[in-house]
Amino acid sequence: MRDWVDTQIERLGGLVLPPRCVLCGSRGQPPCTDLCQPCERSLPPAQTVIVHGPAPLRQSVAPFEYDYPLDHLVHALKYRGQLAVARVLGGMLGQRLEASGLGSGIDVVIPVPLHASRHAERGFNQSTEIARWVARRLRRPVAAALAVRCRDTLPQVGLRGDERRANLAGAFAAAPGVRGLRVAVVDDVLTTGTTLRELSQALRDAGALSVDAWCVARARAPKQVDFAPGLEARPA
Repeated sequence: MRDWVDTQIERLGGLVLPPRCVLCGSRGQPPCTDLCQPCERSLPPAQTVIVHGPAPLRQSVAPFEYDYPLDHLVHALKYRGQLAVARVLGGMLGQRLEASGLGSGIDVVIPVPLHASRHAERGFNQSTEIARWVARRLRRPVAAALAVRCRDTLPQVGLRGDERRANLAGAFAAAPGVRGLRVAVVDDVLTTGTTLRELSQALRDAGALSVDAWCVARARAPKQVDFAPGLEARPA
């Protein structure tokens, strides 16, 4: 019943405010996807979509390469506060997780948290905005309160691998409520995976049964790969 109601609300919203493509400005896809079909086809698919491990992560999923125009969308959300982009990114990620079956077997969705000072400065958490639409597509609850970034850290950009690990050591904490849950953490871009592994370790230490990572895009090709059903690699 809830799915039917949500669908009707989306259709009504699309009639009142027709969707508009966030990339080219042309008409979006009904009922309310703010991305036209040509622009969606222009998004670079990932050469490898699913990566198993390393521990404490069970697997990482990222259906797109972090390249133009996907990087333009991420920047529009993260640095220009265009929250409509989160619906596009989260919807696409959720659709691909649903189509491949990779979204099943998860109890809760947890966005990668920002430190309180960074959240106050930015006014929102881009991972939370994306996670909201992923979770809605997959009909899973968002449980942002189950993880916190308890230490402010330097930006990871430009840091070497060992510097990234040192920068994020002890940066996250998880609530006892995560015990016994199968968790998916959501972020915008997967680079080296250091942030996701540190967060996942905190969740596992608090008793999570498993932790998957769901990201919109991957910035660096992993070494250990496998393909998810329905998400085979295609030329970028």
